[in-house]
Amino acid sequence: MRSNDPELSRVIPDISVLRNHSEILNTNNAAGSDVPNESDVVVAGGGIHSLIYAIHAAKYKPGKLKISLIEKSSKPRYKIGESTLPLFSLWCKMHGLTGEYLLRLFGLKDGLCFYFLDRENQGKYTDFCSNGTPGLFLSGFQIERTISELLFTLLAQRNGVNVYHRRQVDFGATKVQGGVRNSKIEIAKGKFDGKPSATIDSSLFVDATGRFRQLASKNAPIHRFEGWNYDAFWGYFTCPEDESKISLRFYKGLHTNHLCFPEGWAWVIRLPSWEGSPTANLMDMISYLLDCAEVAVPGDHIPSSEELAKTFGLKFRWVTSIGFAVRNDVKYPADMSAYGTKEAERKFNYFVEKYSLIKEFMTNFELIEDLYGPGTTWFIRKTLTYQSPVVSGPGWLAIGDVCGLTNPLHSPGVTAAMSTSTYAAELTHKALEAAQSANNAEAVELSIRKTLAPYDDFAKHLILALNQMNRFHYVCFREPRFGPQVSCLWQFFAGIGIPGWQLIRHDYSLTFETYVPHSINWAWGSMVPEYDAVAREAIELIGPIALEDFVPDAITTVRELIEFSNSTKKTAADSNRFNFRWDGLLRYYDICLNYSEEKTFKDKFARQCSKCASWLVLRPDWKMCYSCGKERTNEETTITWNPPLAVDEVKAFVRASDAKPAARRGKGQVTDAPAFATLPKEVSV
Repeated sequence: MRSNDPELSRVIPDISVLRNHSEILNTNNAAGSDVPNESDVVVAGGGIHSLIYAIHAAKYKPGKLKISLIEKSSKPRYKIGESTLPLFSLWCKMHGLTGEYLLRLFGLKDGLCFYFLDRENQGKYTDFCSNGTPGLFLSGFQIERTISELLFTLLAQRNGVNVYHRRQVDFGATKVQGGVRNSKIEIAKGKFDGKPSATIDSSLFVDATGRFRQLASKNAPIHRFEGWNYDAFWGYFTCPEDESKISLRFYKGLHTNHLCFPEGWAWVIRLPSWEGSPTANLMDMISYLLDCAEVAVPGDHIPSSEELAKTFGLKFRWVTSIGFAVRNDVKYPADMSAYGTKEAERKFNYFVEKYSLIKEFMTNFELIEDLYGPGTTWFIRKTLTYQSPVVSGPGWLAIGDVCGLTNPLHSPGVTAAMSTSTYAAELTHKALEAAQSANNAEAVELSIRKTLAPYDDFAKHLILALNQMNRFHYVCFREPRFGPQVSCLWQFFAGIGIPGWQLIRHDYSLTFETYVPHSINWAWGSMVPEYDAVAREAIELIGPIALEDFVPDAITTVRELIEFSNSTKKTAADSNRFNFRWDGLLRYYDICLNYSEEKTFKDKFARQCSKCASWLVLRPDWKMCYSCGKERTNEETTITWNPPLAVDEVKAFVRASDAKPAARRGKGQVTDAPAFATLPKEVSV
């Protein structure tokens, strides 16, 4: 359903007559539905990192590159990886995709909360919680990946990128080599639609095939790190409206919640699902929201999610993603049949039964069977952590999960790996531009390799740092005191207070001049020297202790690690390089990062809707619930700053509230949303 306003409408064929998902999507390409004979860049894979790479490259220097994405699926499909962090939101904001529009599609994420369970003393636990960014400046999102990939597909196409679904790269026949337009990317004959095979002449081939590493695997075998690895198993559950029945301290569904224990942790993510909706109708709703974003329509002038679902003939519901990511050296009982019929179900229920707090917690949720189609009740993925030793070569480079993956803890798969997609996008321009001035084929390739050398080094060190980050947290899961006083404290101290890159100093807005420098320096703070020192100390002290054993108390390991952490923290804090509003951000910590269990207050950036129980950003200009449309009072939209803002903080936040996203600078703002027409709700697929 496109806008009736000719200034906002997009001229594409009548989708009601198209036969399948891929035809609907491919007809949206500026170059049409057939793959071209030549393209400066060909990207294998249509996932989130390939789309971020393509959009970033297309908008970094508009019109300079022809980019083609080749995706074997007929449409964006289910993937795990639903929680995002500010680096993702900052990139979306840079492209004009702010909370007004994205919170109609995704769930609100406001920070992270951790519960550290005591294995030896069942029922006892500690906790740690950090707010997210103030929604007045930057919203956080819990995303359903089919929707995020569809959104970015449409955004890519609007910016001249051609995205071809149900087409597949023939990696066996493809010839990738250095130079300009020297690579022959072979596209296989269509298995279902009879499309003929094709060859694309290209200068750069980007491997964005995720953990399958289709091209990277041909250049170097996968690398596994020494020691334990991780397995994950998960499912989808109902979403309780009354969270007061959940007995965990300070529990709120707006956080990404973590239940941590010696063997690993469980994630709890509240998010909306649009599963079962026709692709064409989803495209029209998203196109409408993109139209609104282009002209900066105010949030309260846009229909709520429920209203959009009704108007566009879509299915919309709230669900909870719950899963475990545990060490693969766990010793399970020989007979697991009492825990279920499938391996994922058995291991999931094993940990539910093992920890009384998790068992009680799960009574608030009911399993949803086959949410994403037959056979999707339970999921399992083993040996999560790996690294690609080689991430670029003559005529190619790798991005996203192809470079490596560590663990879903702290969302590195989408958010931290965005540094690879965006960095690679900008270096693509620089490499191909430099090649044009070279005198011969050898000089061309030498120039390209020289330009990409910093990327190779960055990708290598990023995965190494993130792997150490995860091992740091996992060893600290062994003792409940370590979570709030060591590992989580350092994650946020270094990751949010990272010297030179604190978001408030950038007005919670980044540009093409600042985004990549920020992203490659951020890395969740894992490359900050003080963080590195504490992480290494923790791994050295706790790592050798067998998983089945308890961590020595009092005057030995526990006290030694906490004292080392506190000493390093004090030196870092006294340097004034990490100054931040810590007492408002973190529960249990004052402005000087002194720990006190009596200090339970912090800032409040969100509250639940009194009608639908959705978690809503507190913004004075957003009176309507973006989920159900209910109007809120002034009190229900006002942030609580606790403690009150200091004068310099007020000035900083005023400056941040005045900062426009990069995509909207120099543009005015409309007061009404574009109109949308009613098109057929069902399409034969």
